Amino acid sequence: MKLFLPVILLFNFFLHAQKTTFIVNQNDSIDYYLKQSEQNSKNNHFNLAFDNLQKAMKFAEKQKNFSAASQIYIQLGNLFADLKTHTSFNNDTLNSDKIKLLEFAKFNENERKSKQQIKKNEVAKRASEIKFTKIVSILSLALISILSLLCLSLYRNNRIRNNSNLTLKDNNRELQIAKENAERASNARSEFLATVSHELRTPLNAIIGITHLLIEENPKNEQLEYLNSLKFSGNYLLNYINEILEINRIESKNIEVEKIDFNLKKLIQDIKCSLNELSNNNNELVLELDELIPDYLKGDPTKLSQVFMNLISNAIKFTQKGEVKVIAKLIHSENKKITIFFKIIDNGIGIPEDKLESVFDSFSQGSVEINRKYGGTGLGLTIVKRLIIILGGEIKLTSQVGKGTVFSFSLDFEMGENKTLEKPIKFDENTFLAKKILLVEDNKINQMITKKMLEKMKMVCEIVENGEDAVEISKTKTFDLILMDIHLPGINGTIATQQIRKHDAKTPIIALTAISLDENREMLLSYGMNDVVTKPFNPEKLYAMISIYLG
Repeated sequence: MKLFLPVILLFNFFLHAQKTTFIVNQNDSIDYYLKQSEQNSKNNHFNLAFDNLQKAMKFAEKQKNFSAASQIYIQLGNLFADLKTHTSFNNDTLNSDKIKLLEFAKFNENERKSKQQIKKNEVAKRASEIKFTKIVSILSLALISILSLLCLSLYRNNRIRNNSNLTLKDNNRELQIAKENAERASNARSEFLATVSHELRTPLNAIIGITHLLIEENPKNEQLEYLNSLKFSGNYLLNYINEILEINRIESKNIEVEKIDFNLKKLIQDIKCSLNELSNNNNELVLELDELIPDYLKGDPTKLSQVFMNLISNAIKFTQKGEVKVIAKLIHSENKKITIFFKIIDNGIGIPEDKLESVFDSFSQGSVEINRKYGGTGLGLTIVKRLIIILGGEIKLTSQVGKGTVFSFSLDFEMGENKTLEKPIKFDENTFLAKKILLVEDNKINQMITKKMLEKMKMVCEIVENGEDAVEISKTKTFDLILMDIHLPGINGTIATQQIRKHDAKTPIIALTAISLDENREMLLSYGMNDVVTKPFNPEKLYAMISIYLG
């Protein structure tokens, strides 16, 4: 038992060295504890001696003083030698020291395993951190690469967009120039047509007017035939001019659709009567009007009249001793909305299949031979198609050579009010008796013709040739009505009217012009004119208009 005592004390020493919590001031000397331990050993205070050695050992470990540690172990050996002769240790003490020695060994083993596990955890943690760092680095490189590619792509796209913008600007500039050139060309064409219209209408007015006056003077029978031919030629030329101007007016897109009350059945019947008188091909004109169609509709009767006049006259012209049928059928009626289907059928010469599309083109009549044989401008169907589109419909055509042609279309209307429509104006010749008329006209022939027409109705006509004279004479003389030409030397008719209205707001002023005024009628009226008559004018219509203002 005494042989194991030094070993037990050694393990007990290390056990107490691990468990103690007493902290020695680093300024204390190891020699102090060694001397204290030696003194305690001499006095047989082995426990105190052992404690002092423990303190000295702890201080030596902190300072890593290996020389001091050797001295401590030497003195510890001396302490064990003294313990061999000491009999105060009994079996219980030895057993207790064995237990402490086992616990100390177990504690050391656990401590070793714990340190190993901590190291493993640290190694695993460091490996994980390294792995995470690599992943972050890879992702960072990938992100930098993607951002670089994106920046490059954006740069290239920006350059492409800038180049595209420059190209678009150039294209837009070219388109703007082309548009301006087209507008100038369109304006030039309109101005040309207006000029041609004026230059043609002025002499045409003389031709038609003189023809009318000669026919009214009871000419010889052989002369009457020539005069009627002259009248027909004048009307034909006037119709040609009107159709050209109508195409120009439609293409200008300034045309508006009216919505006024009218009687559709009466409109078609009136057209039939007027065309029957003009037809010399021995054709029968038949109307089939659905009784379900209301008497009064709301729409644009003027444009509808143009459509029917062109289609029916076209059918009559290309049909010899045949039948021309006009059909109007109600196909839908709901909430005062009405849809009517129209069909114009003839059994004339027909249209070749390869010409069905081109007949709606301007100046097209299928062939040169047809144009020479039947005459015409080739503008009628062009006007019809565009007017029907403006009215909201679509025209369809079917035809067979030698069997005839069918034109059909549908149009929408609204229910009209049940009221008496305005009747044609009838004038009383007594209204004109001794009325004083001022004619402002620069053309000598038109002066002569218009004056004779007025004097025929017992009116007194005084003539001036320019706007300045018209303004001055209106200040000194009183007239019942003024006929004002628009194109005059010096100030034109509109300015002259404007100046007359400064001192005379009551005298009616009717404009006489050789230009189509469908698009600028309101402008002329805004200068103070009461109405407008287009040259060449029908004498009966002129008399009717004058009677309105003289009555």
